Amino acid sequence: MKKFFIIIGAIILVLFVTLVIWGVYCDNTIAITNYSVNNTKNDAKLKFVVITDLHNKEYGEKNADLAGLVKEQNPDFIAVCGDMVNRGDPDTTKMKDVLKKLADIAPTYCCLGNHERDNAAEFGTDFKSEIDSTGAVLLDDEYIKFTKNGKSVLIGGMSDYPYYEFYTPEDDVPSRTLWEEFAEKAKDNFTILLHHQPEYIAEDAKKTDIDLIVCGHTHGGQIQLPFIGGVIAPNQGLFPKYDKGEFDLDGTKMIVCAGLSNHVFIPRINNQVEIGVINIS
Repeated sequence: MKKFFIIIGAIILVLFVTLVIWGVYCDNTIAITNYSVNNTKNDAKLKFVVITDLHNKEYGEKNADLAGLVKEQNPDFIAVCGDMVNRGDPDTTKMKDVLKKLADIAPTYCCLGNHERDNAAEFGTDFKSEIDSTGAVLLDDEYIKFTKNGKSVLIGGMSDYPYYEFYTPEDDVPSRTLWEEFAEKAKDNFTILLHHQPEYIAEDAKKTDIDLIVCGHTHGGQIQLPFIGGVIAPNQGLFPKYDKGEFDLDGTKMIVCAGLSNHVFIPRINNQVEIGVINIS
């Protein structure tokens, strides 16, 4: 009987060590996840890279390794989908360091995440000026036209959910104004919307002609179980519906990127940190 428990203990130890090693690998080795999106509205063909949820982490000095990996993808532009900083930490140095490097590679467009919104409320951080000072552009409930080879798409950034139940019709809600205007533009234009939190927008997106929504926030569900998916995500709780990957929202495609770091000390298991590479054709 004693030998039996020794064997069981050894098996448990081996499994534990294996999970720790696998978790360290998944937390620190960046995967490149490729997606293809069909453009049925015009002939614009584009490639862009998605960065999200860096949470002040560094890959190489001042994120030189991360920037190098992005550069290798040869993107037409770069989309940064929020939570580049950590809630409760007013320092924006690491965010600005990496955004400067990204903006030197290609036009870089950002939206705010919940950690930026919380820090703006707590510390008064002006993320518009902080981000724009790097050469990147914060799309804070606004959109721009991006043109390549004479063909254009609209890229929007929405900072918050437009339809919280505590809003009244009289409230000045920039996110709602942007959402409704962008949805109208989507009837005749290929549209890409950057928005941090997928759980707040998925159902509303089904009612629009927006072509592509790119999100982060979920950290890929933290732990990915075979045949089940992510285990837990902020706001969605256990076994989130929108953990990572592609989702079809009645014709609108939503891509949720697992991001590059964690805010809580729970290792990623079977869920590598990642950048997304999206090809539109």
